[in-house]
Amino acid sequence: MLLRAALELAAAHDLGEIADAVRRAARELTGADGVTFVLREGPLVHYVDEDAIAPLWKGMRFPATMCISGWAMLNRQAVVVEDVFADDRIPHDVYRPTFVKSLAMVPVRPEDPVAAIGAYWAHHHRATPDELRLVSALAGYAAVALENLRLVSDLREAVAARDTFLAIAAHELRTPLAALALQVGMAERRVSAPDAQLDGVRGALDRISRTVKRLGGLIEHLLDASMVGQHRIPLHRKEVDLAATVRDAAEALGDPAHADIRVEAASAVVGRWDAERIERAVYNLLANAVKFGSGRPIEIAVAAVNGMAQLTVHDRGIGIPPEAQARIFDRFARAVPTANYGGFGLGLWLTRQTVEAHGGTIAVASAPGEGATFTVRLPLAA
Repeated sequence: MLLRAALELAAAHDLGEIADAVRRAARELTGADGVTFVLREGPLVHYVDEDAIAPLWKGMRFPATMCISGWAMLNRQAVVVEDVFADDRIPHDVYRPTFVKSLAMVPVRPEDPVAAIGAYWAHHHRATPDELRLVSALAGYAAVALENLRLVSDLREAVAARDTFLAIAAHELRTPLAALALQVGMAERRVSAPDAQLDGVRGALDRISRTVKRLGGLIEHLLDASMVGQHRIPLHRKEVDLAATVRDAAEALGDPAHADIRVEAASAVVGRWDAERIERAVYNLLANAVKFGSGRPIEIAVAAVNGMAQLTVHDRGIGIPPEAQARIFDRFARAVPTANYGGFGLGLWLTRQTVEAHGGTIAVASAPGEGATFTVRLPLAA
C-alpha cells in the first residue's frame, strides 16, 4: 500500500492528486474510519480533502492555534488522542457533531511542517506505533510531492517571467534604436547637403546624444539587475551631497520632459554612500515620478532627520492601488500595463536594493488617482 502511494505521489501533477493519494492511502494503512489532509496557510489550517464514513471538515479553515492539526504542525510532532473529549487541545464543539472518538495527527515535513495527515476512529482507539510509523512514512512521500509541486510552479513562473522580460527588453531597446537610426540618417543627409547648416547638424547630434544616453541607461539597468541577482552589490563609499545629487537629477530630467520638478533642500545633506548607485537610485525615483505624474508638478524634499538623510518624491499622477504597492519593489514587477508605460520593471527594485544595501529603507504611500509619495531614509554614516 505504501509503495503504491509513493508511486502515485511521485506522479502527482497538482494538489488535488496529492490529496487524493494521501487520503486513500492513509485510510488503508491505518484502517481508520476517516482521514483528512490538512495544509498550513500562514496562521490558518485548511482541510483540503477527506475520506471518511461521514462528513468532517473538507474545505474549511481554522486558526492553527485552535485545532489539533495546527497543534501538531506548530509543535512539529505527531499527536495521539484516545478520547477527543478528554483532551483540552481539541475544540469539542467542532467535534461533537461528528463520529470522531479518537484520532492521530502526523505533521508533513516535521522540521518545518507544511501539512498534516489526520486519522480518526469512531470508537476509542489508541493509534499503535506501527500505524504512526506508516502514516509518518506516507507523510514523508507527501512532503517530497508537495516540494516537487512547488518547484514546478516556481519554474513555470520563472519561464513566464523570462518570456515577459525578453518581450519588454526587445520593445524597450528597439524603440530608441529605431529613433537613433533615423536621427543618424537625418544628420548624414544634412552634412552631405551642398548648403549644409551647422545648426541643424548640432540639433540632430543633440537628439542622438540623448538617445544614446537612454540606451546606456537601459543597459546599466540590465547590468545592475544581473549583479544584484547574483547577490553582488559592491559599495564604494565616499562623501556624497544628496541635495546636490537630487538637484542634478531634477535638472537632467526636467528639461527634456518639460516636467515641473520642484526641489526643496535648504542646505547640503552629506553622507558616506556609493555616489554612482545613489545617483542612479535618485534618478530612478524622479524618472518614475515624471513617467506616472500625468504632467503635474513633482515635489521633492531633502533633509537630515535624526541622523538620517530623508528624501521624499511626491507626484500628483495616476497613483498606485493598495494591492500593488508592495509588488512594485519586486524585480520585473509592474502596476500598469506594459503597452501604456515602457520600462523593464527594474527601476524601483534596483532602487530598493541600493537603499537597503546602504542600511536604509524605502516606502510608498499612494491611492489611485491621487499620486504617490516615495520616502527614502539613509544613514548619514556608513
